[in-house]
Amino acid sequence: MEVEIVTIKTSGDKGNYEVLGAFVKEIQESLLAGDIDIAQHCLKDLPTQPVPGLTFAAYLPREDTSDGIITRGPSWEDLPAGAIIGTGSVRRTSQIAAIRPDVQFKPLTGNVDTRLRKLQEGVYDAIVLATAGLKRLGVLENWAESEYAGLRIEPLQILPAAGQAVIVLEVAQGSFVEPLLAQFSDEDTRQASSAERAFLRHFGTGCSVPVAAQAVVSGTSIRLDGLVASPDGKTILRGTEIGEARDAEQIGIELATSLCAQGARELIPGGITS
Repeated sequence: MEVEIVTIKTSGDKGNYEVLGAFVKEIQESLLAGDIDIAQHCLKDLPTQPVPGLTFAAYLPREDTSDGIITRGPSWEDLPAGAIIGTGSVRRTSQIAAIRPDVQFKPLTGNVDTRLRKLQEGVYDAIVLATAGLKRLGVLENWAESEYAGLRIEPLQILPAAGQAVIVLEVAQGSFVEPLLAQFSDEDTRQASSAERAFLRHFGTGCSVPVAAQAVVSGTSIRLDGLVASPDGKTILRGTEIGEARDAEQIGIELATSLCAQGARELIPGGITS
């Protein structure tokens, strides 16, 4: 088949992060209009509520779910008090603050090259990015060859965003490409994503919400670790739910319900409700 790659500039690319689904909205509109046949997204960028008329045709095999931190020399645990860490995610800041309450955080925006340049220019002492993106762009290979230290943070130390490191292919329902793409879908990734997004759905979505989740499928079973934190990291509620992978969405709902019973929803700015 002849395939044409269409690049679409989204609200997020233009710096407008307040739009719901800032990095996917315009792409989904192009799908609905029939201007494109397939949309490629990072799952964590997608709101948890589905768009009528669209469906995920494939979940590609998942990359490394961890966050990576690049510093101007020392490891992140050895950064001096008052060090400035760049990240735009309250999920990350709340968890890091719980471990290092003595550091400062500054917003970090732009593509990966822009963010790395700001680190090199001394705007930050360290920056936090998804390891998957760094791997896909080949950045990890350069860490050892520079004066900067790169470290992969274990996912259970800093829980990732729901859907982190998952690429999905979205199409219009009933599209001729839907069955063609289905053969590329990874079932373990689909089930893990289902559990994580069901958990997230109870609390809202996006980087402005201090919620994290990671599901791991092993054979026919699934383990979901979830977290809800206060933005300052002083209160963190964690939980784990284990069950059958075929019940992935219900596992997510059960863990969210359990943390809500412990007061999780009250930790979220704005009092988000399901």
